[in-house]
Amino acid sequence: MTFDNACFETLHKTEAWMYTNVSALAKTDFALSTTFVEESIIQEFDIAPANSFLVLINGAFNEEASRLGEGIAINANNQLAGTVACRGESDIPRLDCDTVTITGNQDKTVHILQLVTGDCATAASGRVFIHAAKGESVSVAETHVCLGDSGHLFMPLTEIMAEEKSNVTLVRAIRGSNTAYQLGQLHVCQHESSEVQTHTITLASKCSRNEVCAYLDGKHIESNFDGMYMLGQDQHVDNHLRIEHNFPCCNSREFYKGILDANAKSVFTGRIYVKEGATETDAKQTNQNILLSDDANALARPQLEIYNDDVACTHGATTGEIDEEAKLYLRSRGIPGDAAETLLMYAFLNESLEDLADDEFRKTLTDELLSAMPGGDFIRTL
Repeated sequence: MTFDNACFETLHKTEAWMYTNVSALAKTDFALSTTFVEESIIQEFDIAPANSFLVLINGAFNEEASRLGEGIAINANNQLAGTVACRGESDIPRLDCDTVTITGNQDKTVHILQLVTGDCATAASGRVFIHAAKGESVSVAETHVCLGDSGHLFMPLTEIMAEEKSNVTLVRAIRGSNTAYQLGQLHVCQHESSEVQTHTITLASKCSRNEVCAYLDGKHIESNFDGMYMLGQDQHVDNHLRIEHNFPCCNSREFYKGILDANAKSVFTGRIYVKEGATETDAKQTNQNILLSDDANALARPQLEIYNDDVACTHGATTGEIDEEAKLYLRSRGIPGDAAETLLMYAFLNESLEDLADDEFRKTLTDELLSAMPGGDFIRTL
């Protein structure tokens, strides 16, 4: 069984995808199947045994490996699910899959593991709907992993509905195979005095595109979107954001940073839209990159669409190399050359990790970063 993937053939000819060519996906015969995954593999990602843990394999919920807590349901009949995503425009297909719905106060972070696997190239979707009612607080950590080197395609969709005075924190980590394509969507709707903090961390995949659409539909909203990526040979990341300020007195922040080695490429497109009447808007976006190779490439495309005078909207982008003077200083203090460079890279990326609310998740991602860097073991001893 396959799906119609012809839509990928000409996407790069449109403005939104002009720097991300996924036409190779149109020539691949993807399978749609549910595959058994060994328990030991799942346990590697079960890092918080005291927390709720939900496992989806190729988009199908695995009850045996999961722990459902209060306020968590599979395929719940929630009339709000889908209403946020339908406001945005995306060319990423949606396949049939199970939906995780999270409601109510969640004192502990809800961990969600979405695996894609198979003996041949497999396509899958996974859906998560987070609904924080008035005054509620929800924390979620998603791990997206494609296993093996079969060139899988994963197309996850996450929606957040944050009601008045609610608080939502979401972390999405892309890990696993460097031959997979991961094309994900995040849609966020916020109401008055709500706060949403999201982190998108890309550590794997051949090509990843992370689409974020946010709708600030009330006053005094705080909306923060962070991203971090570390990529190497033949890897590509495209972070594509649109933040809509539809009411006055709202703050939004976009802060994305990454390290690129070999011929890796990053694309950052951030559009801030300020509707007429949305006065006293404060919106900032920042993209920072470190290039470790002459062949690496970072492209930033800040976009402002403003229909008011009473706003403060700024954007900035920087691309540079490792500070050789700082590296020389560290070496003069007895730190080996490779460890000195790693320490500088880690300090650069750690700004994105130190804000993660979940301790177990932060420790796991930090260990993965250090394991991928020369001299990482030495950094652990400091």
